[in-house]
Amino acid sequence: MDNQFNINSSAAALFPPLDRLLPHQREVIFNHHQRFKILVWHRRARKTTTAITELVRQAHRKVGVYWHVFPTYGEAKDAIWRDPAMLFNIIPKELIHHINESELIVFFKNGSLLQLKGADKPERLLGSGPLGVVLDEFAEMKVETWQRVVEPILRANGGWCWFVGTPRGKNHLFEMYQLGQQGKEEWKSWKLKASESGIIAPDQLANARETMRETLFNQEWECEFLEGEGSVFRNVREVMTAEPQKPITGHLYVAGIDLAKVRDYTVISVFDRVDNSQVYQDRLRTLEWPFQKSKIIEISRHYNNSLSVIDATGIGDPIVDDLSRVGLAVEPFKITEPSKKDLIEKLSIWIEQKKIKLLPLQETIFEYDNFSYEIGSTGRIRYGAREGFNDDIIISQALACHALNPISKVIVGQSKTLTRLAYEKAKRQYNQDQAIELAEGGLGEWGAT
Repeated sequence: MDNQFNINSSAAALFPPLDRLLPHQREVIFNHHQRFKILVWHRRARKTTTAITELVRQAHRKVGVYWHVFPTYGEAKDAIWRDPAMLFNIIPKELIHHINESELIVFFKNGSLLQLKGADKPERLLGSGPLGVVLDEFAEMKVETWQRVVEPILRANGGWCWFVGTPRGKNHLFEMYQLGQQGKEEWKSWKLKASESGIIAPDQLANARETMRETLFNQEWECEFLEGEGSVFRNVREVMTAEPQKPITGHLYVAGIDLAKVRDYTVISVFDRVDNSQVYQDRLRTLEWPFQKSKIIEISRHYNNSLSVIDATGIGDPIVDDLSRVGLAVEPFKITEPSKKDLIEKLSIWIEQKKIKLLPLQETIFEYDNFSYEIGSTGRIRYGAREGFNDDIIISQALACHALNPISKVIVGQSKTLTRLAYEKAKRQYNQDQAIELAEGGLGEWGAT
């Protein structure tokens, strides 16, 4: 690419300003020259800021195309382009010729360009071969992004790549980190723990530890690669041993219902309270509310007038009122960030401890595999489906789990027929009358008959 724009050489020469970089950032940028660097740093350790700084620095050392790739295009736009503290706070205005907001491209005056991309859409990774690439939150990407798209380009043109992220179990980020620890000529890796960096105040770390599972804290803040900690839910497939069941006389049931009308699904998940096994699941989409309400009523009454725990947030409020009026046992549940956290964590623990059984349905597996979390600037955890996916099944099952109790050790006897129940009621009444008759010296009603 030719130098087609005038460059302010003094601004480029002074970038990056060293007073804005912490020691661990300067260490990675200036002190080592491997082509492939892996940064496993704790949350809020300025991984992305460091990566942007290096991309801009390299773009002014050698003219070419540079990519900053996120797991999704939307994340790239929100995390870097729109955040006033990120891209356009880091890049000096004197270096920018113009920007293309629709394509998320920064054109520099020296002829280089920096483009933000998403690994969720491979077609967006086509185009001019980049000289430098940052794969941000690499643990959440498919490894094929590197193996099939980025690596062949860089092997051909001699370019470089950074792999940046926080552990998600022992997946491909762990494998890359191991490469960087083996002393290979092209590879170098770093791990930065919150307890050692000094970036997060000790009292804030202590607060985070109190509000998180120990394993999650160790993963997010101490950068430990933990087996099975790559997702919110573990052992999901191991508890998928339930089978669809018709209602059993004498059994109590609970239905978790997540409501939606257009974009998402309304999901109904029914569990038997005797053994906490899922016995029914249905998904409804783009159906009018009268039909959905009729379906909920039908299922609830079919399963022995089950308790229905319903998402009463927003559109759910009037639906709960309508269902209550027709005599359904309804428990409304308002979903907020804190209450959703409680729902998800109870479901996660019960699955991990195998306290419930789920139906082995493909759409359920798909949702669990694409459910994740993010940690905000204050350390608060937010759970939800990855961009482009749904979590309606998980929410419906979590609502049902909210009303379940640990399985009782009381042995449940064989179900009794209506005839048997009527006979036992009559027998009890007869015994009571006989006792009264003996006490009063008469035959009583049954004796007269």
